[in-house]
Amino acid sequence: MNIGFIGYGEVGREMSKGLSEYSVQNIYAFDPLHQSSESRELSEATTLTFFDAASAVLKQSLDILFVAVPAANAVEVWDSIDDEITKGTLYVDMTTASAKEKKDIERKLNVKNVNLIDAAILGALNVYQNSVPILASGKDTLELVGIAKNIGMDISYLSENVGDATNFKFIRSIFTKGLSTLLYEVMEAAEKMGIEEEIFESITETMDKDSFAEILNRYIKSNVQHSRRREQEMENVIDFMKSNGLESYMTNGTKQRLADISEAGLGEKLAEDQYDWKRVMEEYNRR
Repeated sequence: MNIGFIGYGEVGREMSKGLSEYSVQNIYAFDPLHQSSESRELSEATTLTFFDAASAVLKQSLDILFVAVPAANAVEVWDSIDDEITKGTLYVDMTTASAKEKKDIERKLNVKNVNLIDAAILGALNVYQNSVPILASGKDTLELVGIAKNIGMDISYLSENVGDATNFKFIRSIFTKGLSTLLYEVMEAAEKMGIEEEIFESITETMDKDSFAEILNRYIKSNVQHSRRREQEMENVIDFMKSNGLESYMTNGTKQRLADISEAGLGEKLAEDQYDWKRVMEEYNRR
């Protein structure tokens, strides 16, 4: 099996380490920061060869081509290799370009009767290497999933729609990156007030008590009836933070979101007792 990488940063390096332990004979790569024609053995099974142009990679006999460049360069890179794209290779975009951009790339590939696979990396490459969890969408995804199993890759099928995997990653990032920055704001304030251990223990007890599913349902439902009161509470919290020289980036966002929930009038729309977080979101998105 032969695999190509356009862009050979962390994605290419870490995946290649793992792939070299499987039946991958050749890995061909181009990266503008590594412009040279050289080869080296990654293992007894695998040779890594660098080329001085992206088009040179595509001139090789490739089973899979991974494009793993910065998001801002994704469209430009795909345009630059358009003349070399032919059937017989699986084309995988692993960038964080937007769903719209990936759909535009797919339309250009479709002219050649070639499909694009949209792949979203969902784990740490330096931990998992080639077995990093990847969610993919696009018409050729199931074929990629089948091949991936033989080379130690963990690729899951999401849908036939290019852009779905990217949207999944972006939405998931709202939670993961949002939670991490929220915790900065919480623990910064706690440490400054000298009560960080007490806050840590209190939040830990709250979060460890129930499953995430129960927490999600309870937290979303609770704002239906209490958004107005909580909006005022957040106003007081913002004043507290200002008076103590603390920035309230996340808290400001919380207050605004609570105001939006209040304006949506969910309390009137969901007057009955029996509803869950899905029903709340359905009504909220109809506002």
